[in-house]
Amino acid sequence: MNNLRLIPDTHRHEPIVKASFTYDRELIALVKAQKRARWSQTLRSWYFLIKEFRLDAFYQAMKGKIYVDYSKLKDNTSTPKSIISKPSEKTIALPEAYEEQLILKRYSQNTIKTYSSCFLKFMAFFENKSIDLHTKKEIKTFLLHLIQHEKVSPSTQNRY
Repeated sequence: MNNLRLIPDTHRHEPIVKASFTYDRELIALVKAQKRARWSQTLRSWYFLIKEFRLDAFYQAMKGKIYVDYSKLKDNTSTPKSIISKPSEKTIALPEAYEEQLILKRYSQNTIKTYSSCFLKFMAFFENKSIDLHTKKEIKTFLLHLIQHEKVSPSTQNRY
């Protein structure tokens, strides 16, 4: 039986529940068939807005077909505000010079948006530290987190 993990996350400054699983067409069809399931190209996963997500309905729809690991949601299902209060990119501002540098390099608006989103996530990961004080070791720690815990693809890793 396949496994599917439900993970609280943030996407476009909205609290979400991300469905994380290995590629499987049948599993994709099952998730896609759920009410309000959305695909995110940047997250490379299916997700649900937390305010629209109903764990009990999702679990019943998947029961007997896949194993649903919702342990990461246990503390959050009854109080969505705990997900909202999680550090998110919207509380952190990009340095002005960052976007200017991307414009000077003549990147497209989509590329600027993508890179800015990646940089905001990096800044949120180390929210209590000035961006000027990061070491190479910390950058490696962030990249390893993306690879090992968020299971990002190699192309997504390269964006970061």
